[in-house]
Amino acid sequence: MIVAGIDVGSANTKIVIYDRENEVIRATAIARTGMKPRATAEAMFQNALQRAELQSHEISRAVATGYARYSVNFASDYVTEITATAKGIKYWHPTARTIIDIGGQDSKVITLNSNGVIQEFVMNDRCAAGTGSFLEFIARGLDIPLEDFGTLSRYSQNPVQLSSLCVVMVETEILSMVAAEVPREDIIAGLHQALATRVANLARRLPIEPDVIFTGGTALNSGMRHALEQTLGLPVITSQHPLHTAALGAALLA
Repeated sequence: MIVAGIDVGSANTKIVIYDRENEVIRATAIARTGMKPRATAEAMFQNALQRAELQSHEISRAVATGYARYSVNFASDYVTEITATAKGIKYWHPTARTIIDIGGQDSKVITLNSNGVIQEFVMNDRCAAGTGSFLEFIARGLDIPLEDFGTLSRYSQNPVQLSSLCVVMVETEILSMVAAEVPREDIIAGLHQALATRVANLARRLPIEPDVIFTGGTALNSGMRHALEQTLGLPVITSQHPLHTAALGAALLA
């Protein structure tokens, strides 16, 4: 039985094709979602099928998740990102008890029991601050590739203190720092710390227990993981393949 999981996120669309009989991932695919999520999902599905050397009729079932999941017209069923993420994390990290998921559109904190069943969750989906899109916005303003943020922040000697996390306000504040020739690594480290504090405040509404797993696109940023560890006072483990966690979970649910 071969199944597919499709995660149509605000930033990226991810596909996982999973071989249930052999318990292996046959193929993955990823692309920017763009303005046509339905077309992107279809194109990535065909891309993943080609990589797996399969035809669409060989897929027994497909489950979609993500903010635009209902645009996937070839899906057999639809599940929330909370459900899919928890399932994917439990597969890769059986000892997980807390999940921090920072995606492009929102931040989520999920707690699991010892069997991997969701206990509680909280999310921030009302403001860009505390999400991956916030970092992307600032990266463009600083003209620094976002993938360099983690490395640069490690060289910070004096992280800046930001007075606001409002996207509009912080942009003005950072431009003033750039004009004052504040080292860019200190600006980036300060951003990481500010976001980590916001997410930690969200997380503290729940009973946080290790293992704490960090997933979502922002988990590729090692500077954010370090900032979360400092703020929470707990080790934070970056998920295996953090971009594909929810897509894997959707495939497992399929």
